[in-house]
Amino acid sequence: MNKASSFHVRHDLLPSHTVEIITLLRAVNRSEPLEKIQQVAQQHGYTIRNRKDWSKPLKSLEELGILSENKKHIGLTDIGRHIAALTVFQPDLLPDFVHFLYYTVYDDDKNKRFSWSYRLICDALWNSAPCVVNRDKLVNLVTAQALETFQVNGISFSTNSVYGILNWLSALRPACIAVQENKQRFVRRAYCSVEMFMLSLHYVLRRYQDKDNWFTSITPKLRQEVCRVCLIVPETFSEMLEQAEANFDCLQVRHERGDRIAIKDFSWSTLER
Repeated sequence: MNKASSFHVRHDLLPSHTVEIITLLRAVNRSEPLEKIQQVAQQHGYTIRNRKDWSKPLKSLEELGILSENKKHIGLTDIGRHIAALTVFQPDLLPDFVHFLYYTVYDDDKNKRFSWSYRLICDALWNSAPCVVNRDKLVNLVTAQALETFQVNGISFSTNSVYGILNWLSALRPACIAVQENKQRFVRRAYCSVEMFMLSLHYVLRRYQDKDNWFTSITPKLRQEVCRVCLIVPETFSEMLEQAEANFDCLQVRHERGDRIAIKDFSWSTLER
């Protein structure tokens, strides 16, 4: 059995470095020793070449399922390759994808408690929006909920952990973090990428979909859950659904007897339409 991770969200995984690491691994197109990848970074003047220790950002990307390491050789996973292909011409999609993985990987691996922390803070901010981002208050929230949920006291979670989350929330476009009067404020986004919406819709729908009946009613609760993952305002759900239906054949929408939806044969590869 794998050991449970800490609740800490590493602040060492910067969006700029993540772009460079994924670009480097896509360029080599196979697993390579870290030293080889660092040499390529040096040759091409990547900013990450200035990091003496790559272990923490690489570990975070491995935990998110974007890269894998085997016998000190590093390469992109299947998900990592899809993300690399999707973001090479649309770099603004990368924060969406990393946010989605941070938010959801706990569902598939309960040992990844950093994802539980990330989701808890995102949900708290979305539920309270618009609101000032009070880092100390968020630390106290995670600490208290960890004690209640896991019966664990004195967890490794600090304001640096919150910074690890804000690194990615601040990188989202359109933005959900704004600075006003020297304070960070969280606001729900007016919309998100159609790729992010489809990932979130499929993620939420898995919990509602009946094996004997593909079509699921679009309830207010389902709408809210999808919008919370995307960090968008609920009022934009219908418009986002129309865009998704127009772009993805795997999504079917029916309007008779109430709005219902079904998603069939969806995966990360589907996004490369």
